[in-house]
Amino acid sequence: MRFKKCTFFLLLVVVLLTATSAAFAAAPGTKAPPGSNKPFKEASIESLLYLQDWGCDINYVGDGYLNITGFTQAYQTVDYIIVRLYLQRWDGSNWVDMASWPFERYADSYVDGAKGLQVATGYYYRTKATHGLTENGYNESALSYSGYIYAN
Repeated sequence: MRFKKCTFFLLLVVVLLTATSAAFAAAPGTKAPPGSNKPFKEASIESLLYLQDWGCDINYVGDGYLNITGFTQAYQTVDYIIVRLYLQRWDGSNWVDMASWPFERYADSYVDGAKGLQVATGYYYRTKATHGLTENGYNESALSYSGYIYAN
C-alpha cells in the first residue's frame, strides 16, 4: 500500500511539473535574436559611383504600433532611385519578411519612405531596406538593417 502511495505522489509531482513548465514556456518569438542589436549596412563589391548614403530605422510607438523608415541618397540627380522597406519578424531562429513597400523617384538624388504599422505583440521586429539607383543604364544597390525592437 505504501508503494502505491509513493508511486501516486511521484506521478502527481511529475504531472504538475510538466504542466507548470508548459504554462510558463515562452512564445517562440520572445527569445531575443542572437548577435548585436546595432544597425548595419551592406554594399556590393562594385564601386559606388553614385550611391552616397542609405539606411533604415524602426521605432516602437506602443500598443502594438511601430514606424519604419528608410532613405537612399545619391551624389547627384540620377535617372531612378528607390528604397524598399521590409518589416521582418524574428521567429525564434530566423528573420522572416512580413511585407514590403517600395518608395521610388525618377530624376532625383534622394528618396525616403515611412510606414506606420500595427503588429502582433510578443515578438521582435526590425526593418530591412534595399536601396538602388540607375544612371545611364548603370545600376548600384545596397542593403541596410535597423536594430531590433520588442513589441509588448
